[in-house]
Amino acid sequence: MFKRRKVPRAFAVIMEGELYGRRIINHICNEGYSGWIWGMHEFEEVPANILDDSDMGFLPDPPKCDLILSLGLPAELQMIIPEIAERAGAKAVIVAVDDPTWVPPGLRKQLEEELREKGVASVFPKPLCSLEEVGNPIIDEFAEKFGRPKLEIEVSGGRISKIDVLRGSPCGSTCYIAEKLIGVSVEPRERLWEELAKAHHSYPCLASMRVDPEIGDAILHKSQYLIREAVEEALSCIS
Repeated sequence: MFKRRKVPRAFAVIMEGELYGRRIINHICNEGYSGWIWGMHEFEEVPANILDDSDMGFLPDPPKCDLILSLGLPAELQMIIPEIAERAGAKAVIVAVDDPTWVPPGLRKQLEEELREKGVASVFPKPLCSLEEVGNPIIDEFAEKFGRPKLEIEVSGGRISKIDVLRGSPCGSTCYIAEKLIGVSVEPRERLWEELAKAHHSYPCLASMRVDPEIGDAILHKSQYLIREAVEEALSCIS
């Protein structure tokens, strides 16, 4: 058994002007974990000298931290994540894959190998809300709070009366959906899933609608399946 860290120091890299990364950072902070975010860098665009190893002046100067969060970078910028992790002295990296173009399978394999050589653990959750504990203390401290939805549900008179979000999606959609399901009848299930889907699209989910070759479906659809599974699992625990 490993000893959990109380404060996993994280450095986030996002794209300027993109809602995806900002929403995640805002939700983490709004949930009371702003102390986890020790720094953030926004890339305005993909630098023209991205492949020029002799000029890496565009790289951020991260603070010393435990964890790097890659939130919505295009594939070209994902390639420099190992260098950012090394500069920060980070021991773990979480790379969100909510769009299949961000980290194609070949690039993921390359990044995994480069990070492993540097002694850095890595995960590539697709989507980010599928993140679960993997046995690494730094990743697991984050994944305990943010990742694959985990709920506790109370039902009264056949309707949902209370939902506690034990673990929610990093973007905040789990909390939003939980609020919208209060008062909804649990039967028929088709009606419950209809209300859930409506809330999922209203937030809205920022995962891609492109069909991902690895999962054979849109990543956005997978994110909805995950929250449905969390609701079904919570309902099955009611005696």
